[in-house]
Amino acid sequence: MKSDGNFLGTLFKPVLVAMLVFFSTSANALLIQISDTADFSTNVVSADDTNDDGVVTLFSSLGTWTTNFSAGFSAPLIDDQLDLLSGNISGEAGTIYVRLTDTDFDKSPASWWAGFGGTTMGTVSFQSYADASNTAFGQGILLTDSGDIATRTFSGTDSGGLDMSAPYSLSIYAAITHNDSFSITSFGYEVTTVPEPGTLALLGIGLLGMGLVARKKRA
Repeated sequence: MKSDGNFLGTLFKPVLVAMLVFFSTSANALLIQISDTADFSTNVVSADDTNDDGVVTLFSSLGTWTTNFSAGFSAPLIDDQLDLLSGNISGEAGTIYVRLTDTDFDKSPASWWAGFGGTTMGTVSFQSYADASNTAFGQGILLTDSGDIATRTFSGTDSGGLDMSAPYSLSIYAAITHNDSFSITSFGYEVTTVPEPGTLALLGIGLLGMGLVARKKRA
C-alpha cells in the first residue's frame, strides 16, 4: 500500500492540473483591424499581438479618416476579458469600422458583462460576439448590439449567460459615422467572462470532499 504522502500526491495531482486549466486563459490570436467597408473586404489595416503580451495597437489614416488610433487588450495582460479603445478623426463625412478579436477563452458555462462609454460628433454602434468555432472575428452568438448611438456623450452596460464548448473566441465590432468634416469620436468597450457561481461551487465542494477523504485516510 502507498504511504499517505504518495496517496495524496496521486489524488491531488490531477486536481491541481485541472485547476490550472480551469483558472487560466491562453488567448493567443489578438488581432485588431480597421476598414471603410462594413464586411472588411477591402481597404483593411491590421495589427496583431506580435509580442504575445496581450496588447495590440494600430495608428493609421484611412481614406477620409485622417487619424485612427486603436488599442486592444486581452490575456496575458488581462485574463477572461477583451478591451477595445479607439479614437477617430475624420477630414470629411464617412464611416469607419473597427473590430477586435481574440481566441481561446475557456470559461464555460460563464456569465458575461459588457460595458462601453465615450464621446462622438456623429453616430456609433457596437456589437460583441462569442464563437464556439474559436475563429478570429467569429460571429456565432451575438452577445450585445447597442444600435445607433447619436448622443454626444454615451455609456451603457449589458450582461447575460454563456454556455458553449470551450475554447471559444470573443470579438468586438464598432462602426463610427461622421456627417461633417473634422469630427472626432473616441470610446472604450470591454467584454468580460467569469465562471458561473454554480460551477465554482461544485469545484469547491469537490475539493472539500477530497480533503475529508484524505483526513479519513490519515486517521
